[in-house]
Amino acid sequence: MIASMVRHTPGARLLAHRAARLLAAVALLTAVAWSPAHALDGDAAKAHVRTTVDEVLALVRKPGAPAGKTGAFRQILEQRAAMPQIARFAAGNLWRDMSDAQQDAYVDAFSQYLSTVYARRFQEYSGQEVELGGTSDRGRRGIEVESMVTGGGQPPVAVTWLVSDRPGRVVLADIVIEGVSLLITQRDEITALVGQKGGIDGLIDFLKGS
Repeated sequence: MIASMVRHTPGARLLAHRAARLLAAVALLTAVAWSPAHALDGDAAKAHVRTTVDEVLALVRKPGAPAGKTGAFRQILEQRAAMPQIARFAAGNLWRDMSDAQQDAYVDAFSQYLSTVYARRFQEYSGQEVELGGTSDRGRRGIEVESMVTGGGQPPVAVTWLVSDRPGRVVLADIVIEGVSLLITQRDEITALVGQKGGIDGLIDFLKGS
């Protein structure tokens, strides 16, 4: 799906695919009602994206193995993104089939899984830069911040960040790589995993052990 929607060269498609997996760690969209939007403007949205990107890049550029950075990466995720809502959106209809205990265990395991996987994957992109561009007000959806991912000997890749303050604080609401929503990508991954792992408990065990 990602490859079919990217319009650039094969090298750019590969970078877009990898970037989708990397940046998905900070994407979120709640499946429950949010409170009304507050006074978020373009400058605040852009500042939130800049701070998030800078924190992640600073972490991956520090000496040390990715495994040793998982805890710090999780702190960034939990500060910059509403992880329970990300996990719930990724679960889709599966969420309703979980008991309260399973929901709690799944959210915790999901957060740990993303932290472990993306701390490792971001390490490959420590030499890249994210150049921010203009902003667009999308009403109740939030504010879009345009950017280009450059460096690494690859063509630039367009990345759009959707920022919202409807949960009561400024958060990333979605990230779109060359027209592909990373929220949908994350949901597809969880749907595939629950089938492979034999159900909810198997999914949770896999996420915790990754």
